[in-house]
Amino acid sequence: MPPKARYTREEISEAAYELVRKYGKDFLTARSLAATLETSTAPIFTAFSSIDEVMESVKERAYALYSEYIAEGLREPIPFKASGLKYIQFAKDEPELFRLLFMGSPEKLPSGDFVPASDGNSSLVQSALEKSWGIDKESAKRIYNHLTIYCHGIAVFIVQQSASFSDEDIDRMLSEVFYALKGETK
Repeated sequence: MPPKARYTREEISEAAYELVRKYGKDFLTARSLAATLETSTAPIFTAFSSIDEVMESVKERAYALYSEYIAEGLREPIPFKASGLKYIQFAKDEPELFRLLFMGSPEKLPSGDFVPASDGNSSLVQSALEKSWGIDKESAKRIYNHLTIYCHGIAVFIVQQSASFSDEDIDRMLSEVFYALKGETK
């Protein structure tokens, strides 16, 4: 009978997640993970076929956390706006996980494509916009696309520490852009 594995797949994945969360995706190597676990690389490759597979488990966990932020926003009185604020809050709270999920090298979208479509939460967020504001599907899609780009820009500024915005400033800016896109002034 082979010896019992010293670390489970979940324990290895948890350690990898914490490494990426603290130091960034480039820090995750088989050696850095083994050092964190105080073991050789053998247990890692017993549980996972490659370090890329470990990274996929980290991405899944990071995306689950991000989805919790969005779900929380969707429970707010103004769910569409709150989901954008939560996207930005995720970037503030978890900059390395934000980099992993949203600042990597994704496939380039053809010009004119709907940017939020790559986010599994997009249908929930767009539906909240349509229902909350009585906006038709095409208008909601257009507004959501613009505000996704705007929110992402703010989040990237924050993660890269190249600009600082107060929560009040972000709230106000999102409202201004939303009402401008909706064709109203406030």
